[in-house]
Amino acid sequence: MDEALRRTGQDRDTRALLLAIAERMTAVRPDEPMTGSRRLALALRYTSEAHGFTADAEAAERELLRYMPTVDQPISRGEYALRLRAAARGA
Repeated sequence: MDEALRRTGQDRDTRALLLAIAERMTAVRPDEPMTGSRRLALALRYTSEAHGFTADAEAAERELLRYMPTVDQPISRGEYALRLRAAARGA
């Protein structure tokens, strides 16, 4: 039961972070290319802002990266934002 409660909160946090990142990517330079290194940087930035530099932030970052699609082909930031929104529905 405790695990189920913890997991629900983590999913809510992951979903909120995915949507916040998608919003930023839509609003700021949506036509520019998305890169794999940018994906990692965004995950670190948003989880650190939400949790500080703690073990909780590290766990949140790992969970967030599970849902953030990898960048294995050319894609714009705006298109990636659409994929993040779709991933948020599954978080």
